[in-house]
Amino acid sequence: MENSYNKKFQRILFRIIFIGVVILAGFSVTALRWFSRDLPSMARLEMIEPALKTKILASDSTVLKEFYTQDRILVSTEEIPENVKRTFIAVEDRRFYKHFGIDLIRIISAAWEDVKSMSLSEGASTITQQLARDLFLTKERTFPRKIKEILLAIRIERTYSKDEILEMYLNQIYFGSGSYGVEAASQEFFGQSVMELELHQIALLAGLQKNPAGYNPFRHPDRAIRRRNTVLHLMAENKIISTTILDSLKTTPLDIYSKNKSDSEIASYFTRYVKSKLATKYGDRAVYREGFTIYTTLNSNLQRTAEDSLESFMRVLEKEANYKLTREAYLDSINADVKIEPEYLQSAAVAINPHNGHILVMIGGRNFRESEWNRVVQAKKQPGSAFKIFTYIAALKNGYRPSDILLDSPLVIEMPNGEVWKPRNFSEKFHGAVSLRFALDHSINIPTIKLLQKIGPPSVVNTAKSMGIKSPLHPYFSLALGTEEVSLIELTTSYGVLAAEGIYSEPVAILKIEDRNGNTLEEHYPRRREVLSMEVAYLATDMLQSAINEGTGRNVRRLGLGIPCAGKTGTTDDYGNGWFIGYTPELVVGVWTGFDKKKFMGRRRTGARVALPLWVDIMKAAYPLNRGPEFKCPPNIIEAIVCEETGLLATPYCKEVRREIFLKGTEPKRQCDLHSISKYNLLKSDKEFRDLDKALQEQ
Repeated sequence: MENSYNKKFQRILFRIIFIGVVILAGFSVTALRWFSRDLPSMARLEMIEPALKTKILASDSTVLKEFYTQDRILVSTEEIPENVKRTFIAVEDRRFYKHFGIDLIRIISAAWEDVKSMSLSEGASTITQQLARDLFLTKERTFPRKIKEILLAIRIERTYSKDEILEMYLNQIYFGSGSYGVEAASQEFFGQSVMELELHQIALLAGLQKNPAGYNPFRHPDRAIRRRNTVLHLMAENKIISTTILDSLKTTPLDIYSKNKSDSEIASYFTRYVKSKLATKYGDRAVYREGFTIYTTLNSNLQRTAEDSLESFMRVLEKEANYKLTREAYLDSINADVKIEPEYLQSAAVAINPHNGHILVMIGGRNFRESEWNRVVQAKKQPGSAFKIFTYIAALKNGYRPSDILLDSPLVIEMPNGEVWKPRNFSEKFHGAVSLRFALDHSINIPTIKLLQKIGPPSVVNTAKSMGIKSPLHPYFSLALGTEEVSLIELTTSYGVLAAEGIYSEPVAILKIEDRNGNTLEEHYPRRREVLSMEVAYLATDMLQSAINEGTGRNVRRLGLGIPCAGKTGTTDDYGNGWFIGYTPELVVGVWTGFDKKKFMGRRRTGARVALPLWVDIMKAAYPLNRGPEFKCPPNIIEAIVCEETGLLATPYCKEVRREIFLKGTEPKRQCDLHSISKYNLLKSDKEFRDLDKALQEQ
């Protein structure tokens, strides 16, 4: 009877235990599913890619700018020294190679400490758990988060090898000062690669991870030394260093390296220009996380020199004009907590290789932090006389010659709306009969307008458009004086057509884009097309050389630039914009100076005064020996001596003559009839008459 009772009791107990196990198992499965519901999938775990910074490089591979959410440089496990790996394992997870993602011994020990302190401790986290938390979880100290961390750590261990986990960890962890991963931290704190670190430096890095802010060596050097020395003791305990070495390393200075990033940063407008192009194609998030390497066209040395020259020159102009608001006054107001807009005098410059469109210099303003408006590409201003070249090129295309004569005399034009326009010259004077060359060199308005009337405004519009002007242009007579607004990069690129012997090249800033693994995503090649004949381009260039040697650009020579070059000034009627666009056979540079809002710069503040000197400084930097190549003359360009007043072949009696160039076959065929001598002229003496008569009979 008792035996039967015992069996019955055992069956009941077994059932209870079985049901309990089933319930517990069910509860465990449910809990496991509940905690796992928002954990990353295995597929996602197999594609872990930490956020990397995008680097923008100059043409000489110097880093211009980095965009990132986390300053990180990936290094492989082979590139990380063994002493670095062993030290981090000694500090963070001594049984790293023995556990399966969680360290049960440490968990039991930490649990006991939790019970005693009635709080949750992070002390039991393995390297794998820390990686799981940093990659996918938050740092909140809660029981559910800890369970998720453990589950995720086990998944990571099932997906990756120990060496792969250690590599990811050392590339992921935060060290302070914005640095993530051992390589970025090494460069931030020591100015060198992790592969070059000494033992005491390794100890400092390994110690920072526990409290990056509290042990930051820049802010708390004493704390950093104490923490480093603690790590050195751990290194000795784990046989990474000997006790003898330990004593010497404990007295070693921190050897930290600090660089002032803001002082060394250049080309801010250019890098923002590049970034906007990247963001348009790949998205802003990708720019900050995907670790692109961007190879650009910028010449860092020329850029730095140009930036320094621009600011120095602007300060000179401000001092001369005694403006109420200068940049210095603006900075003083900021320091005094007075909020005003940075509406001081501005300037912009761009330099381009005309043969491939490579942007070598881009300065969009005086200071990017004070004004992000890029005046090279975003601002549109009236170019004034700098636009006249398109009228003369259109005329050359239509068969006109540099020696052809225009009449500089009063002009009255009745507009379609019934109003009357009476254009005037800058000098307020009339010059009578002038050649195309003289009118362009001296930037005379009325002959230019008359020339545009002859060839038609649409011809000028088409010429400007073909050469690179993309802004809207209206076929008005005032077009001849540069009343239509254009950007600096458009105008500069257009002049580059002349430097490149009639070939237009689309401006380009980016040469190549690589992904984080070094794979090429894009590679850009020159986009070129012929828009002018070589002969027309050379004729226009020769006229613009005269503008520098004899005309409104003659200050180029006075300022000491001796290289062969061509260019044109530009000034608006209200003295609100000053331009100089000029070039050599290898380089085209454009400069604009003025205010962002329409504002008077001051009397006689022409392009020759407010833009040309900066242009000269940039050219001198590009040609430090003051020597440069000559413009190449096409074989079918010939020379002839002509009379300046008539444009015909000169006689010995012409008052003003010059050596002029022509497309072969278009040169004048007859001599000047204004200054010719016949035997019927009244002569000063009989002897002169007899000598001339004899000479004519001999002919």
